[in-house]
Amino acid sequence: MAHPSLIKSIGEKVLGHNGPVDLNDICGPDKVLGLYFSAHWCPPCRGFTPQLVAFYKHLKENTKHQLEVVLVSSDRDDTAFHDYFNDMPWLALPFTETKRKIRLSRQFRVTAIPTLVLIDSRSGRLLTRAGREMVTSDPEALNFPWRPRPIGDILASTKLVDTEGQEVPYETVKDGYKGLYFSAHWCPPCKAFTPQLVTAYEKIKKKEGNFHMIFISSDRSEESWRTYHSTMPWLSMAWEEKDARRELASNLEVKGIPTLVILGPDNSVVTADGRTELSEDSEVERFPWRPQSVEVLAERHMSRLQESPCLVLFTDGEMTELQFGRDVLLPVAEEYLLEHSEEGGLALKFFVAGEDEVADSVRDFACLEDVVPLVAILDLAEGAKFLLEEGVEVSTATVHNFVTRYTNDKLSPLPIRPVTTSATNTS
Repeated sequence: MAHPSLIKSIGEKVLGHNGPVDLNDICGPDKVLGLYFSAHWCPPCRGFTPQLVAFYKHLKENTKHQLEVVLVSSDRDDTAFHDYFNDMPWLALPFTETKRKIRLSRQFRVTAIPTLVLIDSRSGRLLTRAGREMVTSDPEALNFPWRPRPIGDILASTKLVDTEGQEVPYETVKDGYKGLYFSAHWCPPCKAFTPQLVTAYEKIKKKEGNFHMIFISSDRSEESWRTYHSTMPWLSMAWEEKDARRELASNLEVKGIPTLVILGPDNSVVTADGRTELSEDSEVERFPWRPQSVEVLAERHMSRLQESPCLVLFTDGEMTELQFGRDVLLPVAEEYLLEHSEEGGLALKFFVAGEDEVADSVRDFACLEDVVPLVAILDLAEGAKFLLEEGVEVSTATVHNFVTRYTNDKLSPLPIRPVTTSATNTS
């Protein structure tokens, strides 16, 4: 049986070479579902597809592992789709399911093709978005299905050293908050940020004594690593731990440096964007920078408006009105986020906005009237907006009803200016 979240995202049936196939028939205990985002027009896709075919057949013929793959096509017409699909031994999302393709790309944050996303089909949990890289590096499937090791296990199994090169047991940092600092001496933005982080580190230590930083180096030589680490008053993963550094970066989806990831005492990720959080909270008053269910819309949130559907309650910007907005939205947001935690890029984000340049630009782009209070759900990627009906009092109850109707597809979308999805880029 497929997890309900997968049926909702993919549909009850997928396309086989001989007709429709029930999703439930290819899912179940110990079965891995691969979503293969690809297209015939994409040269990197055509290069990777034969590798994936060989890997798929190897699994079927030589191992006990159970993998089924579903093509999620970015082809431009039905003919190209079928020409490409005919050379594949697996299944596909029907070409006409355009909306589902867009939503799957957003749900699993697919920003380029080819991408192979692997999911535990019974629980619906994401195993990895880096299936392409895994197939390439492990063609014999020796470590399939590449379930990521817990962060704590990686840290516990590696060597940590202080600035003098002395080994420090993981037990000394195990139960505290941890900052993982991905950085390198050769990187100008890193060298500019590190002094700011040193200052912040000293402030955090005064506030939260059980806090530890660990430098995760991307340096090109041991000498550069040692030189750079000597400027930091915290620990580092030892130079020889190359594989562990790569594994951490992969598990935490670190895309560039400098990156600051804050972990809780249980090694769960509190925030993967510590650098931005620090830039907006230099006095570290909000440390450890836990995500808020409802945030005040700011410039740094603009990318989120592009990536995920967002509910925005526009106010006149007075402190009392911003607080009113938070009070209205908070119970709705907390309930919603608890129920929809597995939806990734499809889950609503909640914001309260004032009267400033950021709010004005959002209003202008979405063609919203300049009235307050105004409640809108904006789904820029799908070119849609949903408005709480005019004349309805803005309250927790009415917003809750509004969100429930949105979740159950009971609202009629209004058009918004279209935006170009990035899921058709190649890499």
